[in-house]
Amino acid sequence: MPRKNDPDTTYGYKLLTLFFKLYREGKKHFKQDLANEFDCRPSTIQRLADEIEFFTGSHFETGIENRKKYYRISTQPYRSPYGLELEQIRALTLCRQLAASTLPDHVLEGIDDTIKTISLHLSEQDFPNRSAGQCLPISFSPKGYIDYSSHNEIIDKLIRAAQEKRVCHVDYKKGRKSDIQQFFYAPGRITSQSNALYAIGHKTTTGTPEKGDPRNLVIHRIQSLTLTDIVFDFEAADQGTDYFGLKFHEPKTFRIHFSQAVSDFVMERIWSSEQRFEEQDDGSVILEIKTVSEPELMSWVRGFGKEANILKN
Repeated sequence: MPRKNDPDTTYGYKLLTLFFKLYREGKKHFKQDLANEFDCRPSTIQRLADEIEFFTGSHFETGIENRKKYYRISTQPYRSPYGLELEQIRALTLCRQLAASTLPDHVLEGIDDTIKTISLHLSEQDFPNRSAGQCLPISFSPKGYIDYSSHNEIIDKLIRAAQEKRVCHVDYKKGRKSDIQQFFYAPGRITSQSNALYAIGHKTTTGTPEKGDPRNLVIHRIQSLTLTDIVFDFEAADQGTDYFGLKFHEPKTFRIHFSQAVSDFVMERIWSSEQRFEEQDDGSVILEIKTVSEPELMSWVRGFGKEANILKN
């Protein structure tokens, strides 16, 4: 049987003792048992419990079991009915801001309304930090991004086609002065790279679900897209994304030397799932990297000008 408290102890002492007992043990304690242990009336225990509940809020639990009243403080974190917690909402807001340059306004507005609704709900709970509904003090300034507001319908159709595994008929313009190409296409997924959206998939044999050559499409260069009733059963997005670039060939390894002037910039980033840095005595660095798009890698290296050059294997 628990040791009784001194009946002459103060009300404040009883309050602190009861709080730590409930918090530390995290189990149900019945009012009459607590009254016996604290050598006081059950009504005193009730007043103590009311004060503890005022400060602990939703973590405080009370109920009736076998006709006896009990109290308990839950030490488990609050679980939102939305399945998201405050930190996850902040991470979701960060992702929204990162993707803002590639999302149309009406989609951003919908995301913002959803985040605000959930955040306001969470901020009403008894959390230490009640600033969930506030915007993160973070901004991103992408350069050279593309306005996809006129491509919403095409993006929606691509997503639907990938989910339903339906072949599409595509009118595609490779460049501003290029002629329009027409072909059948099986999309696997949409990916984002360098502030642009790409469709990853395969061309198909005309009018059939047969798998053809892999083909990546720049989404804003798709002139029109029509879903057909042809269903394909192969994996259209079987191209790996672990290496540098969008896949055009099997992985190749390159060694690139970067001067001290850009070495910090290069080393602070992940360019490929398989990359290795060799720091040099003069502050420069050699990056060993795997790519599935040699032309894209060459273009990237040229962007550094005289500060980078590809080494011979």
